[in-house]
Amino acid sequence: MVTLSDLNESSLFHNLSLRYKRGDIYTYTGNILVALNPYRALPIYDMECVRRYKGQSLGELPPHIFALANEAYDNLLKTRRNQCCVISGESGSGKTESTKLILQYLAAMSTKQSLVQEQILDASPILEAFGNAKTVRNDNSSRFGKFIQVQFSGDGSICGARTLEYLLEKSRITSTSNGERSYHVFYSFLAGASADEKELYKLGPPSSYHYLSRSTCVSIPGVDECADYRQIKDAMHTLKFGDQEKYIFRVLASILHLGNVQVQNAPEKDEQAEIVNSEVVDCIAPWIGVDKEKLKTLLTSRSQVTRGELFVTPLTTAQAIDTRDALAKTLYSRMFSWIVSYINDTTTSKDSSLSVGVLDIFGFEDFETNSFEQLCINLANEKLQSFFNLQIFKLEQEEYQRESIPWQSIDFVDNQPCIDLLCKKPIGLLSLLDEESNFPKGTDNYVWVNIWYKVTILLRLWCCKTSNFTSVAQRHFAGTVSYVIDGFLDKNRDTLRQDLLDLLASSDVSFVADLFRGATSDAEGAPSSGTVSRKMPSSSGTVRVKKTPTLGAQFNQSLGELVTTLSGCNPYFIRCVKPNKAKSAALIESQMVLDQLRCFTNRTFCLTCFA
Repeated sequence: MVTLSDLNESSLFHNLSLRYKRGDIYTYTGNILVALNPYRALPIYDMECVRRYKGQSLGELPPHIFALANEAYDNLLKTRRNQCCVISGESGSGKTESTKLILQYLAAMSTKQSLVQEQILDASPILEAFGNAKTVRNDNSSRFGKFIQVQFSGDGSICGARTLEYLLEKSRITSTSNGERSYHVFYSFLAGASADEKELYKLGPPSSYHYLSRSTCVSIPGVDECADYRQIKDAMHTLKFGDQEKYIFRVLASILHLGNVQVQNAPEKDEQAEIVNSEVVDCIAPWIGVDKEKLKTLLTSRSQVTRGELFVTPLTTAQAIDTRDALAKTLYSRMFSWIVSYINDTTTSKDSSLSVGVLDIFGFEDFETNSFEQLCINLANEKLQSFFNLQIFKLEQEEYQRESIPWQSIDFVDNQPCIDLLCKKPIGLLSLLDEESNFPKGTDNYVWVNIWYKVTILLRLWCCKTSNFTSVAQRHFAGTVSYVIDGFLDKNRDTLRQDLLDLLASSDVSFVADLFRGATSDAEGAPSSGTVSRKMPSSSGTVRVKKTPTLGAQFNQSLGELVTTLSGCNPYFIRCVKPNKAKSAALIESQMVLDQLRCFTNRTFCLTCFA
């Protein structure tokens, strides 16, 4: 694309459109690959195509994701420096498929064929089933981020892989918007389970489960759920899950039935909750290895030991529903982390020092209603954009200056102020959120007050408050996004009551007990270093409480570690582009494509043209 004589938005789109309509979905801008989602199967990924690109320098053959993967592999062996492929783009642009294609190529390049290669490839359908879901924009949206480090021995053969996971979307387990679904594995399980499994776990159609029926969407056109279930089971067999496979599906069944536990106000007990259908709890309890009466009690009351004395506080109906949902989300998220950890234990090599990393992180999101998850996702995109700016603009131009090469300075939008506004202490949004999260009586409204006084006045962040909800709007590199503050504190605290954690940690089912081993570190009020006292105005006065690690703080730290890892690698960038909203093959919408390109390509083209 850098060979175009007249470089402007119109010519860029015209070039991409012509190529896309004839099936050329890949385009280079220097060493950066732009990939348009074809929304159809293309015959360009078979072994013959793999062999064509093997050993070829970038640019010798038509643009292709295999060419970039080959360049990374060759440079790994030549330089003995770790490589990474950073895949970015909005939801539905094809990032997950691009990740799988890079893994496919790297596996084919290995000088020796082994079981570990098959296990690395078979990890994808498992992680996809448990971590992907249908959204309004994407039928197979990754609801977690992952960085896969494919490990190589000195002779160029694959010897292992390690996957790092980031921020699974827990709220999707109990609540989905209309037109969306929960995680794929629930629907595959219900469709593909054997007759014995359906009888054992009392399985019905998705519409019979509260967590799945809250959305009108329970199927995806063209998707064979039974075939997907078989693929999941086959992949688990390849990765030697053994008996653990059975317990994973027990937990899935428990979560589905947990959503069907109904609570109401107990007669003559002033808003105290009671379980209406206790027989559902009777089914769940043995599957997760706990006493059914204890489980019923903890779903409707709160137990706490203070100075050696046990206090039991009845829950209201709303509190009981929140407790039920928190239990379901914690069970699923801990099981997901266990699955990732198990796959790593099976595939990671302890002897390898060389790797090609593949980063597949959630795309920038701006929905009708944006919450804490979207804030974290967009923060991740801001940090990756900053890394991109550093590698493509700052370092490249500094190299020209060092080598005294005549060049014209290329201006670019530095998004570090946006990152500071979100992360910098003490007035970054996440810092303010953490400050309030550490107070038991903290409220979402007080978060907004904090933002208004500390951020809006000092840093000119546009904030708005309506009569129905509280929101803040943040200017991101990809556009301004309005976030609804309601629910931020609970999501940031990310806690399950200690009495429930203790119950699950003592489970008779070792698989469940292992999920909650060391659970006290995640409990509310868990001991940790440091204390905090409130200095801002508060109806409850100054309070000193122990700090606990929050989801936002942990995620921000993990992003910092990720960027540090990427900075130690030689990077390649793949920008995935969604060509149309209808998910239709051969259709390309100019404004939609230009909006995605405008975030990065124009200045990039200028720099690569000069280079």
